[in-house]
Amino acid sequence: MPVLFLIVFVDILGFGLLLPLLPFYVQRMGAGPEVITAVLGLYSLAQVIAAPLWGRLSDRYGRKPILAITCVGLGLSYVVLAFADSLALVIVSRIVGGLMAGNIAAAQAYVADVTAPETRAKGMGILGAAFGLGFIVGPSIGGLFAGVSVEGADYRAPALAAMTLSFIAAAGAALFLKESLSAETRTHMERRATFGEKLRAARRRRTLLMLVVTGFLIITAWAQFETVFALWVHAAFGFGPREIGFVFGFMGAVNVLVQGALMGALTRRFGEKRLVPVAGVLFISGYLAVAVSATLPMLILSCAALAFASALFNPSATSLVSQEAASGERGAVMGAYQSATALGRVAGPSVSGTLFAAGMTLPYLAAAALAGFALALFAFSRKRAE
Repeated sequence: MPVLFLIVFVDILGFGLLLPLLPFYVQRMGAGPEVITAVLGLYSLAQVIAAPLWGRLSDRYGRKPILAITCVGLGLSYVVLAFADSLALVIVSRIVGGLMAGNIAAAQAYVADVTAPETRAKGMGILGAAFGLGFIVGPSIGGLFAGVSVEGADYRAPALAAMTLSFIAAAGAALFLKESLSAETRTHMERRATFGEKLRAARRRRTLLMLVVTGFLIITAWAQFETVFALWVHAAFGFGPREIGFVFGFMGAVNVLVQGALMGALTRRFGEKRLVPVAGVLFISGYLAVAVSATLPMLILSCAALAFASALFNPSATSLVSQEAASGERGAVMGAYQSATALGRVAGPSVSGTLFAAGMTLPYLAAAALAGFALALFAFSRKRAE
């Protein structure tokens, strides 16, 4: 687990470096909000395609080689981004990066391999804490590299830093990560049903389908918030890349605190099935609060509520999904779930730019509505299951 934590941390750190910068990078090339959010969504569209594949391959060949190979590929995508001088090259880098970032299914399957069902949410929380820590350090460093000015920001240095960190993660996976699947287990898996049959079986499972749809809706809402936040806070508060990076870093700090220090105790006391609705309420409140934020303290409180909600939802939902999967299909099922959430990251940006152009607060109102629908769906499905 410590090595996996480091790999995921470094992986997300590289992505977080670019989070406050990429919207302005694309904007510098003459693109409007609709194109900016669409380019951001390409990353997740590629994840939709790749996550089930990496999950299935990790079932067959092991988690370690898949994690190492994809970290190398992610580093190469940052090389392309660092030297991109056209929108086409930015798009290529985002697609390649998204394909490689589908490896999160293999990382989550690794956690499921080495944890018992009763401690899985805590394990997923530790993995989530690595995400959060990456978002603390990454956006902050990215903002510092870029500087205060949007017009004069340096975009190459953060991309090269992300490349370096991705290659470090690849070396860590190759040299220090212990494989979680034995050769005997992988051989047994190969005799099981095909990937397509597994996905069809997953669709027949009511609880799993409910979790997949809930995850899709929650992440769609989150992506609407995330992809226009830099543009919104720049227009509303005059923030540049540095300040935006600090806000994302603050949200990451809240995420780490909850997932790293509190998730185990919260799960033991309340259970994942109760934490998901709490997260839904916090999501709705946070999006509405952001929409009406007129002062910096209110903005920070709103972002803290959203970070807390994300910290509760992601490990709880992921743990519930993993508990619906047999040991021989964890990679495939986690890949299917990651595809659904990645699809949300495509759906959110596909409309957030248009909504933002029509009214700055509309993406957040739409996000609150989606989170409310997800909350109602989860509650209704749980009641039927009981």
